[in-house]
Amino acid sequence: MRLGQSLSFAAASLIFAGCFAPDETVDLETDGAADESTAAGGTEDTAPATTASATGGMTTTNPTGATTGGPTTGPTTEEPTTGNPTTDEPTTEDTSDPTSGGENPFCGDGNVDAGEECDDGLENNGLDQGCLPDCNLNVCGDSNIGPDEFCDDGEDDNVLEVGACAPDCSTVVEEKVIRLGDSVLDGDLGNNPVATADGTCEVGYGAIFAYPGLRRATTTANSFVDPLDWVLQPWTFYVRPSGELIWATGAVPLLGVRDGATQPLENAVSGFDAAGTSEQVLTGLEGDWTTAVSSTCDGWTSTAASVRPGNPLVVTNPAFLRGAQSTSCEGLTVCPGFPLVCSSFTNFYCAEQ
Repeated sequence: MRLGQSLSFAAASLIFAGCFAPDETVDLETDGAADESTAAGGTEDTAPATTASATGGMTTTNPTGATTGGPTTGPTTEEPTTGNPTTDEPTTEDTSDPTSGGENPFCGDGNVDAGEECDDGLENNGLDQGCLPDCNLNVCGDSNIGPDEFCDDGEDDNVLEVGACAPDCSTVVEEKVIRLGDSVLDGDLGNNPVATADGTCEVGYGAIFAYPGLRRATTTANSFVDPLDWVLQPWTFYVRPSGELIWATGAVPLLGVRDGATQPLENAVSGFDAAGTSEQVLTGLEGDWTTAVSSTCDGWTSTAASVRPGNPLVVTNPAFLRGAQSTSCEGLTVCPGFPLVCSSFTNFYCAEQ
């Protein structure tokens, strides 16, 4: 071998020996622990060895022999935060119940708040409900037909006129006729005097006739208390067959009564037949619209010649329904002339139903 070649070979050997030490081990993470173990009597052969990975990283061998590659600190997974993404401050969700009178009450929350007359909730407030959408009570005169109203034309249009909504919103004002029924031969009206009286009327009419236990207008004078099968209606214009107004009833369906007091009729109820012959009319009523209990000819089942109530002819005083029991004409436009007796021909006033 030449001298130059020998020198080159020797230099290369020195360089290689300096870069590679096959008997030397390096523990990057437990170097200090390995030294302590050796000093305590352990051997270096039991210490985990570290070898270079293919990518240049370090591979560590754990005491059980399993190897894990890559860096010792792996990627971390961040826990989701509940804070505001812009401020990282935690947010608080509003869990208040709007129907429990929260901090911001409103019409429709189901609570009657300040300034509200009612509040049944968004689903129950309505134009046809007891509580309006603006949380005011649905009352007669506001033009909204509430659950207890039949109609509502508004405060200025609910009036006592035919075809209008009644002032109490209970019905539409109608016009009905009062006429005389057919005559009966005497005062014996049989086992059911009301049925006998109704039988003298045209179909669609009922007799203005009171009888204990079967038909009554009222139990209190000039009022409408505890009626029974009564034939007159509230808020109705009652007229003669020829069209003249007799009386327009209000909430109390009695003729010639307003605000608990009697008043003259607009026109008399005719007690004359078509030929102008006077007719005697039986009503079974006292002048204050209570049911007669005396002078009833044994409960309308007798023809004995005793006086009985109901002898009006053409009168404008409300007492026309009772009749006079004498020849006195005080308070009457036309005097009845004579008392009605049980054996007399009689008629009934028939009111359109």
